[in-house]
Amino acid sequence: MRKMGIDGGRRAALASLAAVAGTGFASGRELTAFFAQLGRCAWLSAAVASAFFGLATGLLCRWARRCGAAAPEEAARELGPAARRAVLALHRLLLALVSAAMLAGAARLGALALPMRLGWLWGLLAALLAALLVNLGRLRAMPWMGALALVAGIIWYGALALDPSPTRIFLPGETVLALEDSVPAALALGLLYGAMNACVAAPAALRFFGGAGRPLRVGAASGGILFAVLSAALAALNRGGRALLAQAMPEVLLAARWGLAGFWLCTGFAFFCACCTLSAALAGLLPAARKCRC
Repeated sequence: MRKMGIDGGRRAALASLAAVAGTGFASGRELTAFFAQLGRCAWLSAAVASAFFGLATGLLCRWARRCGAAAPEEAARELGPAARRAVLALHRLLLALVSAAMLAGAARLGALALPMRLGWLWGLLAALLAALLVNLGRLRAMPWMGALALVAGIIWYGALALDPSPTRIFLPGETVLALEDSVPAALALGLLYGAMNACVAAPAALRFFGGAGRPLRVGAASGGILFAVLSAALAALNRGGRALLAQAMPEVLLAARWGLAGFWLCTGFAFFCACCTLSAALAGLLPAARKCRC
């Protein structure tokens, strides 16, 4: 992407979006848990989450530039030995849990989409192979994947939001939003969402920042593009109505309005996002694994 005039800062921001695609907005369930259940405060929570995500990413890049780091392990060198071990252990635990969640999601999608025995296993292996290939390529594809996730996410959720046809809700019942219009809950959930995804995005962001560009611009770009996708996604969930928020897979029900095409689009988008996040999570785990083998 350098040949096209995109500097390290923008590449770091796009790689950060790719890293959080699977945990941030792939299924719609995380959007319900962190934002949509808040009612009118959903937009406040999304703004806080995006701002904190951008701020954390920018500060991490600033710290990394100061100490010449290109990975979380290097950025933690200035901490004390005990603090460094604790921080890195918690970060690797988070990345391991995220990797397991993405593999489980890919397996579930494989079981749904592949008309064969052990479809779940083929889905899992396909996602793992794709993530390993991205890492073998030293993550060079991550900014492109982030750009595709940005464009696809806005188009996908934007199309779902603009479709005026009614959503097919299969599970009847009354939906009560316990945290509706709660400003404290919006602030807390937004900060939690931003912090969690900033930790997931750290390996990819540092890999492409490399001390180039301005950290604050990286943070602003990261937060801005995340908010753009979240805005489109919240608009899509609002189209489905309150009853949609109680469903296990709200995005699937929104896509069901388009029949078989909606199923494949939904499945493909979710699988691509899972591969993006799995690639970023493995990037943070594989250096640690190589160090352990030595």
